[in-house]
Amino acid sequence: MKFFGLYKNTQVFKIALIVAIVVIGYIASVFYTQMQKLDTSVELIASSNKTQYELEKLLSIMGSYEMSLRNYIITQDEVYLEDRFLNRGEIEVCIKNLKKIAGNDSAKIKDIDSLKKLIDYRFKLFRDLLLIQKSPRKNTSELYIKLLESSSCTESMHAFVYKRINAEISKIKRYNTNHQFELNDSIISAFLLVMLSLAILLLSFNKMNVDINELKKANDELKFTNLSFKNAEQIAGFGHWKFNLDKNTYTFSDNYYRLMGVEPRSFEPNLENASKFLHPDDYDSVMEVHKQSLIDHQPTSIMLRYLLQDGTIKYIMSVGSFTRNSNGDLIKIGVNYDITAQYKKTLEIEESNKQLKTINAELESFNNIVSHDLQEPLRKIQMFVSRLEEKEIDLLTPNGKEYFVKIRLAANKMQTLLIDLLNYSRVAKGDKIFSKINLQDLVEQCIQDLSVNIEEKKAEIEVIDLPEINGIGFQIEQLFVNLISNSLKYSKENIPPKISIKSEKISGKEMYNSRIISNADYHKIVVSDNGIGFKQEYADKIFQLFKRLETDSKYRGTGIGLAICKKIMENHNGFIKVKSKLNVGTKFSIFFPK
Repeated sequence: MKFFGLYKNTQVFKIALIVAIVVIGYIASVFYTQMQKLDTSVELIASSNKTQYELEKLLSIMGSYEMSLRNYIITQDEVYLEDRFLNRGEIEVCIKNLKKIAGNDSAKIKDIDSLKKLIDYRFKLFRDLLLIQKSPRKNTSELYIKLLESSSCTESMHAFVYKRINAEISKIKRYNTNHQFELNDSIISAFLLVMLSLAILLLSFNKMNVDINELKKANDELKFTNLSFKNAEQIAGFGHWKFNLDKNTYTFSDNYYRLMGVEPRSFEPNLENASKFLHPDDYDSVMEVHKQSLIDHQPTSIMLRYLLQDGTIKYIMSVGSFTRNSNGDLIKIGVNYDITAQYKKTLEIEESNKQLKTINAELESFNNIVSHDLQEPLRKIQMFVSRLEEKEIDLLTPNGKEYFVKIRLAANKMQTLLIDLLNYSRVAKGDKIFSKINLQDLVEQCIQDLSVNIEEKKAEIEVIDLPEINGIGFQIEQLFVNLISNSLKYSKENIPPKISIKSEKISGKEMYNSRIISNADYHKIVVSDNGIGFKQEYADKIFQLFKRLETDSKYRGTGIGLAICKKIMENHNGFIKVKSKLNVGTKFSIFFPK
């Protein structure tokens, strides 16, 4: 009765109401503080997960690039470089995301900068390896050293990233502990608030509603990510599988089934069912490698064949490595990808190489025939012609003398043709030993070698400001001898030839293989004359074997000289162009790469 009396007392009720409001306000503030701590814990966990995801993505991308480069080094197939290799866009996005996640944390930013330096250095090694591999003077020792250096760099990068990932995992565990503690406190506070005030109930309901919406968004995003990954597997032609060593259970992705020519989930994921698709000749070796890896926990990489139900054979590259999941279970994760197209292309390349070796052997035999077997009877013909000319020429009739002259000219022409053919074959298969060449000195020497022909034609030759280049000495000498001889041969009657050999700047309109070239890429040397010239429409034909535009007997030649010039420029990774005008002159432009 006394209590109810106090309850009815206005002053007491007001005091009680004020006390209740104060208590509710205090509990509300405590609850609010606890909610903020929960949000902070969630953000920290999400930040650590994002950091771990971006770091693992970096490793995956770098691993993919490294595998592409190694496959290219092994196969020489440009397909491994197309559309994906040395593209730093994804790397830069990952670095940017990591810095965004780090915020103002100077220690994390410093770690990210260190990682970026390692990646930059790794890309430098990528480019070095690519340049060495594509170099016509590929040095196997240098390639091997670079590969060792690349492996060392990759190990350093892996160690650095895994150290950072382990640090993030430790943070996640610590954040989870704090999160659980704060969650327990918040439950108690929420209960008190529910008992004390409808306002707290509404606030809790509102918070719960917000959390549900966020969870729904996260679930939707996760579904989208899984769907994207499945599509990516199907597009890229690979499938993944997992084996939990602690639970002895397998997991296969949908596209893993498709690689075996069956529908997803058409059989229970286990080793026995999957091994039925192995080619009988590969079964024992593949099973031995896989089972041994489950004992020593070493990564595996093996090429195998699937024999599909319709009899089709697929060539598969299977790689696997070990890790632990969030429960601490040891997991072997593997990726199988279809390399049938690449494998068949490799076989085609091998077959082409065999054919090339056969062709080279035939070319070597041809060289021997040209240099000895064909020239020997020709030299005898020329010797007997010379003796007849010395002793028996006066006994011939006028017609006989005319025929005799034609025989001598035909024999000489045949000897010139054989020599030119031999020179062309030597240029086509000759050793490509490059060295520094002073073009000015080399051209002056060529002029000295041709001094008799030059004096006979009363030619004027000017040589202006020629650079140093990297080249094959005897081939460059032959190039300029052929070009100068060509200008002397096709000069106008009774007009002394004027020949200019000089270096010129490359204009902004010069094109080669559908791209603009510049002075930073090439040396341009121009050999011009005032000879008989030809119609520009024949510019491409004059570099073909045995192609002669001038058939007049006074212009002797075999049609091989300019073909040799083109082959020499190809050997130097350069090219040659010609511009000419009938009865005005011809200008050859040759481009040597810097």
